[in-house]
Amino acid sequence: MLFFRVLLIGATLIVFLGVAVPLQWIALYLRWPWRGMIPVAFCRILTRLLRVSVYTQGAPGPAPTRLLAANHISWIDILALYSVEPICFLAKREVGGWPLIGFFAKLQETVFVDRNRRRSIPAANAAMARRMLDGRAALLFPEGTTGDGLLLRKFHSSHFAAARDLLIAASGIDSVAVQPVAISYSSPAAAWLGEDSLLPHVWAVLKGEPIRCDLMFGEPLRYGRGTNRKIIAREAAVKIAAMRAAAGPAEGVLTPAPTAEMERLAAPSSIVPVAL
Repeated sequence: MLFFRVLLIGATLIVFLGVAVPLQWIALYLRWPWRGMIPVAFCRILTRLLRVSVYTQGAPGPAPTRLLAANHISWIDILALYSVEPICFLAKREVGGWPLIGFFAKLQETVFVDRNRRRSIPAANAAMARRMLDGRAALLFPEGTTGDGLLLRKFHSSHFAAARDLLIAASGIDSVAVQPVAISYSSPAAAWLGEDSLLPHVWAVLKGEPIRCDLMFGEPLRYGRGTNRKIIAREAAVKIAAMRAAAGPAEGVLTPAPTAEMERLAAPSSIVPVAL
């Protein structure tokens, strides 16, 4: 069975590269409004072949300008989120050079940032603002890296300033919807720590048991003119922790005491300040 699934994944990649990619480049060049749907279809096929079942709670917000903030556990997060709607991601610069994944990231208009150069942050925020003004929801992982899925890492507030940049660029827009998204998996095997090699983890997921991925969309927070990005980042972290706690632990997956985690995230010291 594993052999046939690997063959199907290979065939899917060949079809995608040979047929869908040229069409996607044309769609990007001509700015067709449905240009994000080809990667959506691709991600839905891949998640099925990987035996990752994606379930959603709540719904993506209806606001035309929307910034999503999610906890980060695995490379599967991106496939799962993009299988729901065409989202513009913020990713570290190195992702653009990864085989196949970097190519796919560019096709779906990912914004890249050099984590080693703080001066690259304003340009990345401005690019996310342009994506949102163009009608795309933008998503960032404020933890900055993947974790084990048990505890949320500190939420960095730097890239929440993309909402501020949008409001500066568009005087007719009063606010941006910042929507928290909580991600959880049925198995700790889904977690991919950033220092681990990618391909061995992909192979482990292929060989392992089926995985359930839950995407919980919370009520959007309002980022208006004068909103403090550090406060909105902290509020997003608390809401994500609350959604994870309300969902309860998946079978065989340990979770921290929800009250303790939310108190830790609510503390001002839990946000690392980054001046822009």
